[in-house]
Amino acid sequence: MKRFYDKALIETYMKQTKHESIMSGLQEHLFVAQYEKGEFVSMPLQQEYLFQIIIQGSVSIYFIRDDGSVYSLAHSQKGDLLGEMEIFSHQSSNVYAESNDDVVCLALPIGISKSALLENSKFLHLICESLTQKMESITTIDAAPASLKQRVLTYMKYKCGEGGLKGLQQAAFHLNCSARQLQRILNQYETDGIVIKTGKGAYKLTISSSFSSQQ
Repeated sequence: MKRFYDKALIETYMKQTKHESIMSGLQEHLFVAQYEKGEFVSMPLQQEYLFQIIIQGSVSIYFIRDDGSVYSLAHSQKGDLLGEMEIFSHQSSNVYAESNDDVVCLALPIGISKSALLENSKFLHLICESLTQKMESITTIDAAPASLKQRVLTYMKYKCGEGGLKGLQQAAFHLNCSARQLQRILNQYETDGIVIKTGKGAYKLTISSSFSSQQ
C-alpha cells in the first residue's frame, strides 16, 4: 500500500464520493491509500485498522474457514465502505479484503479517529446503511465450491504462518481428508514446484506459486 497525504488530492477524491458532507469534518487524519491488484486492502491481525471509502477499482471480501473453504461475502466497488466492523470491534480472524485491480481509497486510521467517528451521528447512519446492505448479501451466500487440491493451497496461504504447513495429521484433520490424500497432493505440488519440502511432514509455498482464492 502506498499512502498520499496531499490535501488537494484528498479534497479532489472526496468530491468524487457521495459522502463529502459527512467526511469533511473528519479530515485531520484522512489520507489516500493506493493498492495494486492482488494486494490485501484489509486482513486479520494487521497492525493498523482503517476505515476506507473506495474511490477507484473493486475489492472482493471473503471468509476463509479452517478447512480451506472460501465464502464470498461481498464485491465492493466505487463508493462502498470498508472497515465498518473494526470501528466497533476487532476484525474476524478469517475475513480478507483483496483488490481485484488497482484500487484507490480514502482512508482513516480507526485507532486515533474512533471517538470522533462514534460521536458523528451522520457517520453512524452511513455505517448502518452499509452494514445492512452487506448483511442482506451474506444471507444469500454459499461456500464457493472447491476441490481438495484448491483447499490445500488456500489452507497453506491463509491458515499457515508464512505459507508453511507443519504436521500432516493436524492439517488433514482441518481439511477433512486423510493424511494419505494430503500427502499425495503435496507430493504433486512439490513436483510442480508449487511447494517445497522443508522437513518431515513440513511444506512451504514457493515464492513463485500463485493462485486465486476465488477459484
